[in-house]
Amino acid sequence: MEIRIANCPLEAKCEELKIEDSKPVLYRCPWYVQVRGVNTNTGQETDSWGCAIGWLPTLMINTANESRKGAAATESFRNEMVKHSEKTQQVLLVAAHMANRKVQGNGLLEQSEICE
Repeated sequence: MEIRIANCPLEAKCEELKIEDSKPVLYRCPWYVQVRGVNTNTGQETDSWGCAIGWLPTLMINTANESRKGAAATESFRNEMVKHSEKTQQVLLVAAHMANRKVQGNGLLEQSEICE
């Protein structure tokens, strides 16, 4: 089966070479853009020209993936902060417990009453 690219929905040509004042001039559609990056499926660098309208689905998928990664990183950071908060709370409880004891005459610690 032969595959052909259909006409532009904007009825434009991506690139068109014209002769003006006996000099070649390349007219390029503003929607015809170069996209550079890394193909997430193969890991190879990509450098392609194409219509911005045609690139939209690919770029939307990429945006969703990056957003998902950001959410996962935020959740991981939150979990680490909860762990550290629990440890800090335990240290403060031990410190408060130790502050409520006073030394007896024989060098032993006894529980004092909290008054305030």
